[in-house]
Amino acid sequence: MSYFFFGYTLAGLVDFIHVPVFLYFVKYYYDKFNHYTESNGLSLAILLLFVIILFSFFLTQLTEGKNPLDALVMVSNAFTSNGYAVLGNSIPGKINSLFLVWGGYVISGVATASLTAAILIKHFNKRVEKLERIIEEGSDE
Repeated sequence: MSYFFFGYTLAGLVDFIHVPVFLYFVKYYYDKFNHYTESNGLSLAILLLFVIILFSFFLTQLTEGKNPLDALVMVSNAFTSNGYAVLGNSIPGKINSLFLVWGGYVISGVATASLTAAILIKHFNKRVEKLERIIEEGSDE
């Protein structure tokens, strides 16, 4: 019906509304993510993760002669260590695969430890503040 009156379909109108709403949510959650990573000291780990993946992506394309999609699949499988095959046909490709797997282990361990430490620090700081209030109340009497 909207096609007859306005010359476009309702689906086009819905897309016209969804795109700005989607962009708003992307910006909103990116800001929340950015604040969380900076407040918990994870920004360096995330930057290192990005550099490792980007470097290995280009190295895989160069050494293995793969197109970008195949290189991205190889890097993703190696980094998350869910690949079941040896990734790479050349010596530099195999070394890159090893680098990615061990880099994934180290980065995930560092990120997990940093997040755990941040959560524990917040928890124990609240307990220390509560104990300090109890001590202050007791010394005022």
